[in-house]
Amino acid sequence: MANYENFKRGDCGLFSHCERKKDEHGNYVTFGNQRIDSTRTHLNYNLCPDTREQTEILASRLADPNLKCQNRADVNVFGSWCITLPTQAPIINENGDIEYEEKEVHHKDGTVTTETVPKLKDVFYNEEQTKEYFRLCYDFLEERYGKENVISAYVHKDETTDHMHFIFLPVVEDKKWNEKHPDKEPRQKVCAKERINKTELNMFHRVLQEYLDEHSEKDLYPVLNGTTIGGSRTIAELKAESALEDAIMATSQANATKKIAEEEIAKIDKEVETVQSDAREYIETLHQREDNALKTVMNQFDEWAKTEEQKERSNVMEIKKSLENLGATAEDEQPLTSFAKALDNPLQGKDGKIYVEVPSPGKLIPLLKKVVKRMLGAFGWSHSMAKKTQEQMERSRKSFHAMLPRKKREANEQNEARLVAEQQVQQVQYSQPETKKKRSEPSL
Repeated sequence: MANYENFKRGDCGLFSHCERKKDEHGNYVTFGNQRIDSTRTHLNYNLCPDTREQTEILASRLADPNLKCQNRADVNVFGSWCITLPTQAPIINENGDIEYEEKEVHHKDGTVTTETVPKLKDVFYNEEQTKEYFRLCYDFLEERYGKENVISAYVHKDETTDHMHFIFLPVVEDKKWNEKHPDKEPRQKVCAKERINKTELNMFHRVLQEYLDEHSEKDLYPVLNGTTIGGSRTIAELKAESALEDAIMATSQANATKKIAEEEIAKIDKEVETVQSDAREYIETLHQREDNALKTVMNQFDEWAKTEEQKERSNVMEIKKSLENLGATAEDEQPLTSFAKALDNPLQGKDGKIYVEVPSPGKLIPLLKKVVKRMLGAFGWSHSMAKKTQEQMERSRKSFHAMLPRKKREANEQNEARLVAEQQVQQVQYSQPETKKKRSEPSL
C-alpha cells in the first residue's frame, strides 16, 4: 500500500520519472517502467503548490543556514513515500466482524511464515473519491514531515494502479548542536536514519489509516488490509518479493504437473493390466482344440504388450525425472541463501537505479536458467506425452480386440476343416465292409 525509499544528492532520476520528461523524439521516457500508458500521462498532476523545478526546491531548502546537511556522496538527502490507491478491502461478515484466513507471508528478510490475515475483496473508487484519497494522503504527509520540506507530490494515473510519489527532505532537530548553543536559533539537520527509522516504518500504515478514518468516511480507504504485513518495504524489495512469489508459483505449478504425470503412469499401468486380464479371461474360455492357436496369439500379445509398456513407461518416467530435477540440490542452497541476503541490501547506482548483487553468479544464474527452461519443457512434454500415451493405448486396445476374433475364426476354420476330413475318412471306412459283403455273395 505504501513503501519508502531513500535517495542521495545526485539521484535525480526519480524527478524525471515523476515529471514524465520526454526524449528528443517527443516520447515519454519510461525509465525502465514499460507499463506506462502514454495516452493517460496527461492525467497526472502534482499536489505540491510549489511550481518550481524539483531540483530548485531541493537546492533552495539545502541552502537554508539553519539546516545542516553533510556534504558526502553517501548521505541520503531526500526520500520518497509511494502511496498506492487501495484495490482491496477486508471482507466483513454479517456480524460486522472481519473474516480471516491462513496465508503464507514472504518477508523482506527472505523468511516465509504462515499468518492469519483478513480475507480480501476488490474495491473501486470514482474519480472524485480517488482525488480525495490522494489529497488526504498529501495533507497527512505534509503535516507529518513539514510543509517546508516537501519537494513534490506527483499523482500518476498512467500506470497499472494509481499512486502518488511524495518526495521530501527527512529533517529532524539537531539536538547536539542546539544543546551546545542554547543562545542561538535552533538548527535542524537532514538525517533519514533518525526520521525514517524502524519505528516510523512499522507504525506508518496504522497512523495513516487513523488519519484517513478521521478525515473521511471510516473504512472508506482501507490502508490496513492485510497486504502490509512484514512492515513497509522499498520498491526494490517489493519487486524482489514479487519475483520470489512468481518463482514459488512456478514451482507449485511444476509440482502439479509432476502429480499429473504420476497419475498418468498409474493410469497406464491399470490400463495395461486391464488389457492383459481381459486377454487371459478370454483365452481361458477357448476350447482345448484351439489351444495351440490361442497360445500363439497370447505369446504374440504378451511380447507386444511388454514392449509397448516398457516404451511408454520409459517416456513417462523421463517426464517424472525431468520434473523432479526442478528442485534445487544441496549444492545450490548456499548461493540461494546469499542471494536472499543480498535482496536485503540493494545497491544504489549513480544513475538512480537500484541494483541487487548476485552472489556466486556462476552457480546461481545457471540454476535459475535451468529452473525456467525445465519448467517450460516439462509443461510441453507432459501435455504431449499424456495425449500420445492415451492415443497409443486406445489404438492398442482396439488392435488387440480386433485381432482376437480373427484368430478365433482361423482356428474354427481349421477345426471345421479337420472335422470334415475326419467325417470323410469315417464314411470311407464304413462303406468298405458293405462292398466286400456284396462281392462274397454267390450269383444266382
